[in-house]
Amino acid sequence: MTTATTEQLLWNQLRKQSLLDEKPSNFFQVIKEQLGLHSTDYWTPYLSVWSRIGDYDSKEMFESINSGRDIIRTHAFRTTVHVIHVDNLSLILSATGPSLFRAYRNDKYRKIDQLSDKEIENMLNQVKAALEEGPLRTSELKKKVPKVGAHVRSALLMLMARGEVVRAKANHARNNLTSYALLEKWVDGFKLKRIEEKEAITQLIRCHIDRFGPASIDDIAWWLRQTKTVVTNAIQSFGDDVISIYEGSIEKFILQEDLETASSLSVPTEDLVWFIPYEDHFLKAFIDRTGVISEHIQSKLFPADKKHYWPSNPEEPRKMPSKGIRATGEARPSIWLNGQVVGRWELDDDEDLMKVVTSLYSKITKSQESKIEQVRMQLEEFINGSMLPISRV
Repeated sequence: MTTATTEQLLWNQLRKQSLLDEKPSNFFQVIKEQLGLHSTDYWTPYLSVWSRIGDYDSKEMFESINSGRDIIRTHAFRTTVHVIHVDNLSLILSATGPSLFRAYRNDKYRKIDQLSDKEIENMLNQVKAALEEGPLRTSELKKKVPKVGAHVRSALLMLMARGEVVRAKANHARNNLTSYALLEKWVDGFKLKRIEEKEAITQLIRCHIDRFGPASIDDIAWWLRQTKTVVTNAIQSFGDDVISIYEGSIEKFILQEDLETASSLSVPTEDLVWFIPYEDHFLKAFIDRTGVISEHIQSKLFPADKKHYWPSNPEEPRKMPSKGIRATGEARPSIWLNGQVVGRWELDDDEDLMKVVTSLYSKITKSQESKIEQVRMQLEEFINGSMLPISRV
């Protein structure tokens, strides 16, 4: 039987994240291959692409999102916003949409749970009718459908869960005041293909193993927000191309072909550095990140407090910019060296420019520190030269 070391398995995961020599040709390919790029912060998908392919035309990516050209932004995994390629949209929404709809439909905080099914459908139909005229912001929708009123936001979330509505235009790349549009009007020539929920979940679990494996049942259940029983049953339905291996005492699953590839990988001879952005989808794919983040660093990357220690002033905590942000499970921007997280980076304002500031938490050599500084400068140049110009009105 083919075997691979833990180190080889990790390098194969990094290979499939396009962090080694095999680079996608453009941002469309990155987004399609990675299933979806986390977009809680609207800059994250742009920086996720940069970390994998280097300098690229971020303005073209913004314009593509802003026009529904092959990529769109909507809610998906773990109820959060993602940038998704339209080729993956039917599968992802068929798998994640029904549970999202149930969560929004039963929202006690907004008192949606107090509405009847008939009232819900009437509300959704009013919002859809208003969007027939074209993309509208929440404030504009409230004027168009005054009877829906304060429930407009909930209606939009439920319609996105159904795959009928997506986030549309924004004034700039970091503007969270987006408009909303009917999906099949927004993406030219697109029609959502419905897949039965159980089958879609099964297919998407296999996609997770393909993209992120080896992964445990706990990892997959966390990523897809499903029960361990659902994940276990799906895995049992797979053929011989998905196999079980053990890392220590933990059972994980991987494609047979990936195990064979991993077994032949050699550790790169030169130091490799990556700056992975806030809430990047790779770290969010695993509930157990101990294989890449040492225990003494975990609390720096996933702070348990609502205040965070900033690298530029690590002695004092700094409040997060939004009261709505909850720190638990939240991945701060990370610095990777040879497949391991060794530090953290953040963005600080410096008058009209952004400064990338770093803190290193592991012992490294002078040459490695120099390599990290080189990548830091490249990222800072990309942010100031490419991201800021498309992030202002």
